[in-house]
Amino acid sequence: MDLSDSQKVLLDYWTQWRGRHGGLPGRDDMRVQDIGTHMAFVVIFDVLSDPLDYRYRLIGTVVRDHSRGDFTGKTLRQMEGKGPGSKIWGFLDQCRTEQEPLFREVPYVGPKELFLRSTLLFLPLATDHKSPDKIFLVSHFISKNEPQRARQSTSF
Repeated sequence: MDLSDSQKVLLDYWTQWRGRHGGLPGRDDMRVQDIGTHMAFVVIFDVLSDPLDYRYRLIGTVVRDHSRGDFTGKTLRQMEGKGPGSKIWGFLDQCRTEQEPLFREVPYVGPKELFLRSTLLFLPLATDHKSPDKIFLVSHFISKNEPQRARQSTSF
């Protein structure tokens, strides 16, 4: 598993909170002042029910710059190719149901020709510390200039 610096920091932060207090951390437990510049690599999704959907709540500046637009406020069902059956839907749903961090590497899809791949770290958040109602996604963009290393998709 090849986590970026931001992914390592935020996974450690999430794990420490979970270890100290038991249960899943909530969004309010993840303090921006503790996370600092790593927030630029974060996307926060709301988990919606009836029907199940995922809404972009917050998109960090680096993620927004490397994406094909600002999707804040949109749900995956509203976006072509991102609803049920898509890779992003499947990853979010796996993180939600397993209630564990999830790490995946995917081809980069976006406006920047410099990037080949992205790594995604999904962290479940739960206001009640039991049932995920948000997913905290930490992205890393891998450029053509970075050395090719063997990577694999990993669940924690």
